[in-house]
Amino acid sequence: MSQPRVLLAGATGAVGSEVLRLLRERGHFVRTFSRSAKNAEKIRPLASEVVLGDATRADSLGEALAGIDVVVSCLGANVALGMHERRSFRDVDVTAHENLLEASLRASAKRFVYLSAHPGPGYDHTRYIRAHVETEDLLRASGLSCSFVRPTGIYSALGDLIDMARMGFGSVAGDGTAKANPVHPICVAEAMVSVVEEGPEFVAVGGPEVLTREEIMRLAFDVVGKKPRIMHVPPGVFRFWSATLRLPHPRLSDMLEFVAAVTTTDSVAEARGTRPLRPWFEALARQ
Repeated sequence: MSQPRVLLAGATGAVGSEVLRLLRERGHFVRTFSRSAKNAEKIRPLASEVVLGDATRADSLGEALAGIDVVVSCLGANVALGMHERRSFRDVDVTAHENLLEASLRASAKRFVYLSAHPGPGYDHTRYIRAHVETEDLLRASGLSCSFVRPTGIYSALGDLIDMARMGFGSVAGDGTAKANPVHPICVAEAMVSVVEEGPEFVAVGGPEVLTREEIMRLAFDVVGKKPRIMHVPPGVFRFWSATLRLPHPRLSDMLEFVAAVTTTDSVAEARGTRPLRPWFEALARQ
């Protein structure tokens, strides 16, 4: 039987680009859907077809789903603590997937694979996690066959720690004893590709090492060769600024709320990943 034709949304991100590579290695037709023309040019040589558009606008999808059997979405609002984008995680993630889902149903797609997030106890109440869970609920209610890949945290979100270590001063929320097993983007991509045609509804993905938040920060200092100087920031500071920014900057408010919760409680899932954190940090430090 022929392999399913795939629409890959968010193909230019850390996980999405690896999903694209793996799917093409397996011989899949992969049409990518991206918002940035500049980033899309980087993946054009590998993709079967490239479509540009903004999934938060229903009219932007056009014929992107035509002839597609499976939608694989690595699409989601950026987790960087920046000021440029103000829209909340819900306004981006849920809205974009509502539009992708409607287009998928019109095109008679059979399956949807979504890159979600691990909703660990202690931070599953945050707006960041609720946006992912609401998206899962939306897709599940559609009647499509679905799988939701839930990483604990992805190495690409830890790049700021190397920047801090280079400057010689790092920060950790709370006492730094909360544990996590973040995971390499390739390992997350492998999990997603494994369920493209069929698989369980939920796939939790953690990395091979369970580390405390302070151990992760100290590893960044070790990699750049500097003595650790770490400040412990009370979680209430993040929560205060989250509340203060709720109206003027919803995205940053959402992110600060999530950071305060996820970095002070354990975030550990099944160790499906096999690639340790140190080589990822070392590669960042060489750049």
